[in-house]
Formats: sequence, C-alpha cells, structure tokens
Amino acid sequence: MRNLIQSQISEMSPNQVKIARFILDSPEEAAFMTATRLAERVGVSESTVVRFAFFLGFRGYGKMREEISRTLLDTLSTLRRIDRSCTKANDGYLEKIMDLDLETLLKLRERIPKSYIESFADVVFRAKSVFIAASRSSYTLGYYFHYYLSWIRKSVTLLPEVTAYEFLENAPAGSLVIGITFPRYTRWTVDILAHSHGKGLETGAITDTMESPLVPFASHVVYVPYSPLSFIDSFTAPLCMINCLIISISMKYGDTLKERFASLENLWKLNRTYISPSPKSLDFHPWSDGKEETGKEEDARS
Repeated sequence: MRNLIQSQISEMSPNQVKIARFILDSPEEAAFMTATRLAERVGVSESTVVRFAFFLGFRGYGKMREEISRTLLDTLSTLRRIDRSCTKANDGYLEKIMDLDLETLLKLRERIPKSYIESFADVVFRAKSVFIAASRSSYTLGYYFHYYLSWIRKSVTLLPEVTAYEFLENAPAGSLVIGITFPRYTRWTVDILAHSHGKGLETGAITDTMESPLVPFASHVVYVPYSPLSFIDSFTAPLCMINCLIISISMKYGDTLKERFASLENLWKLNRTYISPSPKSLDFHPWSDGKEETGKEEDARS
C-alpha cells in the first residue's frame, strides 16, 4: 500500500496529497476511519476521499480501507497490538472479544461457497502424500489439521522445521504440500511452499487474502477471514474452515471410513487411550443454573 501511494503521489492533486500523507503517516488511524471521518480529519470533501480510492485502482473506499488494514496487520508489532487494544479496553472487553470472533465466523459463512471447500478437499483426497507446513502461532492450526487428517487417510506429515527440506526431498510424485500462515506471516512457511513449488510438487495454502505471500506459490488456496485479538492471533474462523475441510475429505471415503475408525477404536481400547468420567462427575453440569441439581437433592431427601 505504501509503495502504491508513493509511486503515484507525483500525479495527485493537492487534496489527494493531503489524504496520501495522512495514510502514510497514520495508517493505524486510517485503517479504522470511514470516508466521512477521514475527510473531516484531512480537511477535504468525502467525495474527494472516494475519488482518491478510485485513483489508486480500488473499486471503492471500502476496498482501499481493507488493504490498509491488511497491510497494517502484517506490520504491527505485538507491543503495538497490545497498546491498541488497551486504549479501547473497558468493562465490556469479554463481549467485544466474542463479538469479534462471531463477526469473523459470519463472514466465513457468507463468503465461502460449499464448492470452494469441496474443491480443496478433493485435492487433499487425491494426493499420494500430504505434507503440512506451519510455524509459530499457525503451528496450532497445522497440528490440528494433521491430527485429524491422519485419522482418515494415510501418509500425512506435519513438517518439522529442522528437517523439513529433507522430508520434501524424498516426497513421492503426486504429493501435496499445504502451507498455513496468517498475519504476521512466517517466512519459514513461505520458503517451504516456494521450495515445494520449485520442485514441481502440488501446493496448497490456507491463508487470509490474495495478498498473502503464500499465494504466488500455491496452486490451490483457501481464503479465510481473520481478525487478531490484541497480541493473540484469533484462529476461530480458520479452525472452523479446517473442520469443514476435514469433514468434506472424510465424506469422500464412503464406507471405508467406518472400517478405518473401527480399527482405530480397537487400537485406542488396547492402549487405554481414553478414560471414562467418574460417577460423581456425571452429576456435575458447570453450565447449568443449579436448579436441576437442587431438584435432585430434594428428591433424594424426600
């Protein structure tokens, strides 16, 4: 965004230069301003702000603000994210956190068609081997995807950072490498996908926008709405998308999936992987209002 503005500033009118200077100097404010508010702050008309967005090649002011926000997400340090969230904190912070996650989930439901998910799932289903690359906070997404995907298909590998290139060197033809990263994007994940693409392996990406550095190296991409919470990378929507992908992939196996899980259940039973709840815990319901338990106690006393 900064390069785009700077490359065209010599062709701007004086009022457009005012807008450009404000965005360059105060991107954290501009990212959250309406066209009216930005116009008032800079001292120009709202129509001038809208025309400025079109001048830069955007389809409207909203698209330009989205780009400013996306760029900002990738450049904000953790400390500056904390500072931003602290200035907005009040007694309703719990509700704001939940509302932000709910809003992102609604965007996911509205923008992602079923065919979009099924197409990516089909690529995973057909792959001879699947390798997943994810680092830092996005590693939690990679681990989760790998954990459940390994239940339903063979040859799934979560790439370790130390020996990732050695794993890929021995990847069989027909392998799929999936990179997962969100702002702030991790260089290691991008490098792994670029390396895989250069080797001629099939590549996929789970990320937030078309401007993600993974996209140039991915043959198949799933875009997921994303919003950070202070210093936390909130992965509510990405996890939901991964759940959709896992279920979609599992449905492609038909009746063979039942055989797979029958074998897994025997394995878990043999290894005593899971444990049943104690009798006392069955009577404890942390989300109830206490009325049900009170009624039981009264029945017992009578």
